[in-house]
Amino acid sequence: MPILQRDNVDLHYDVTGEGRPFVFISETACDGEVWKMYPVPEFSRDHQCITFDYRGTGRSGKPSIKYTTDMFADDVAAVMDHVGAKDAIVCGHSMGGRVAQLLALDHPGKVSKLILASSGASFPDTKGIPIKLATEMVEMGYERYVSDSSVAVGFTDAFAKQYPERVQRYLDVRMANVCPPEFYLRHVIARQEHDTSHRLKDIEAPALVLVGEDDRSVTSDMDHRTSADILAEGIPGARLVILPGERHSYFFANPDAAFKAIRDFL
Repeated sequence: MPILQRDNVDLHYDVTGEGRPFVFISETACDGEVWKMYPVPEFSRDHQCITFDYRGTGRSGKPSIKYTTDMFADDVAAVMDHVGAKDAIVCGHSMGGRVAQLLALDHPGKVSKLILASSGASFPDTKGIPIKLATEMVEMGYERYVSDSSVAVGFTDAFAKQYPERVQRYLDVRMANVCPPEFYLRHVIARQEHDTSHRLKDIEAPALVLVGEDDRSVTSDMDHRTSADILAEGIPGARLVILPGERHSYFFANPDAAFKAIRDFL
């Protein structure tokens, strides 16, 4: 099992394929296994695909300390150094897009192209753990909350009804090694405290901002569809692509459309 030790924390990672490095960074408190469903098989045909488990998730270490998106970005940079990856394509989904922004800003030599999928620059009004999230987690229980919210946020009602087996396959992977509640909440706090809103103008890597047309579910104060517009307007020369009829998890609901947008960008 490939492991990099950084700051006395084991970081699990995987490398698949050969070619130009392509780094995938997951959503909040999600390990790297979900990328292996569709994106890694697609892009490892002509790229060196790098996935990893955030600290606090998957097979990585789980220190009980404060987490930040800056810390996550430094972890990604360390993994890239370890495997010799530079000048990479970096794709971050949701919170992963926030981490990817910091990677491009603070480690610019590592990022040649930036894909920000259903992400944002900040949550202006909600820091800490959102009340809606905390209430639902208490009422539903932790694992049911993660599972049910993944479906509600990620997939349209029509898709979930028509393709229940595909939704279940995603959940089987997403929930197979779900992190303990403490670390889910530590990730949520890191996400909510992230703020690159005043630094977007300094991102130099060509950027694709990808978002589902119906990605409007709200945990705190801003939905991903609105956040995508802010990113596209704030990053010089950014390209905005809106996927019709999609919510948050188009990499798993409609991977062909997502991959076409990415291939056209590359």
